[in-house]
Amino acid sequence: MPNLKKSLKSNKSVSKLPETADAKRRKSKTNAIITASAILLVIIIVVVVGWYLVYKAPLQATIIKVNNDSISVDYLIKRCLMNTSDPNDTMSTIQNIIQEELIKQAAPQYGITVTEADIDQELRKEANNSSSGTDSTVSDTATTTTPTETTTPIDTSVTTTATPGTTTPAVTTTLSVAEYQEWYRQTLDATTLSESQFRDLVRTSIIAQRLQTIFEANMPTTAEQAHIYDIVVADSATATDIKNRIDAGEDFQTLASEVSLDTSTKDKGGDMGWVPIKALDSDLANTVTNLEIGKVSDPVQTSSAAQQAASTQQDQPYFLLMVTEKSPSREVDPQYISTLQGRLMTDWLNTQMSTQKISLLGKGSSGGYDSTTDAWIQYQIEKLKASRGITSSTTTTPTDTIPTELPTTTGP
Repeated sequence: MPNLKKSLKSNKSVSKLPETADAKRRKSKTNAIITASAILLVIIIVVVVGWYLVYKAPLQATIIKVNNDSISVDYLIKRCLMNTSDPNDTMSTIQNIIQEELIKQAAPQYGITVTEADIDQELRKEANNSSSGTDSTVSDTATTTTPTETTTPIDTSVTTTATPGTTTPAVTTTLSVAEYQEWYRQTLDATTLSESQFRDLVRTSIIAQRLQTIFEANMPTTAEQAHIYDIVVADSATATDIKNRIDAGEDFQTLASEVSLDTSTKDKGGDMGWVPIKALDSDLANTVTNLEIGKVSDPVQTSSAAQQAASTQQDQPYFLLMVTEKSPSREVDPQYISTLQGRLMTDWLNTQMSTQKISLLGKGSSGGYDSTTDAWIQYQIEKLKASRGITSSTTTTPTDTIPTELPTTTGP
């Protein structure tokens, strides 16, 4: 027993022996590694969080709200880059995106559903059209037609959703599976969008087409109309001179036959016949609506002509109009059917824009999309263009035309 106690005491004394120098060094080294690792981890976390807050988070912020749907800065910038006419025209792209959201949100109301198979079929059609030489690339450019000196002032502009598939030419080529997949890859890459965003854009286009079909099927065959005479001249000075001659007693129809540039009405003394008010350019429609029977308007120029004159520094046509009859509801002449059909989507979208809740957000003190926000967006667009090797455009959106917020109302 005494030996056992001695053995236990001996063991206790062994366990209390001081650490060797090597053990201390190993322990110190381990602690240093742990401490360094912890510090490095903290530094990495700080750097990553800082990078996210500075570079990533601002791009994920909401820039557009359409009712309860939000659009991020990142998506807006990518869509701006898709605007082949002018990537820096942010307001046009914002307008397109808002209209697309309104179209998507209306789909359930009109019983419209679009399946993944529908999207695949539309893309297949687009690919085949593209291979046949049809120009139908993905872009953000609207299709508009501006009246010229030799055409009647009929509004043929059509607001379209800037997505593939808005036209369906005859298909003459069918791509193989491999060819289609390569077309799909290249087209998707060109948009800078994610695949889900790209397919959603196609979905919106399909909804827009089906909405248009519904609108056309329900379009009335009668419309408010006026019996109009026109004289079209090259510039304001000529228009003023002709107006003065009419006011002095010269005959409108005689002068139209002599000086009008409108070749479709010149030989008829300027007689355009009965024209639906909505078939006219909006500026001319307002003039006709407010014009008394038998009176001749002051010289009027369409907004598109005025803009073209300002950008080209070249004279654009002016109109003198006379109304001899008006009707609140008259059967529409077949020649105006397609023009009125082209206005249906525009009119519907204008109504939606004024009745739905639409907001633009920004970085400035106003909280809305102001010049500070636009300048930052322009900078981000230039960065993305540089990363993709796209030559910078010198065209930018004038900041004095940017509203702090679109007019908004809450719909029922």
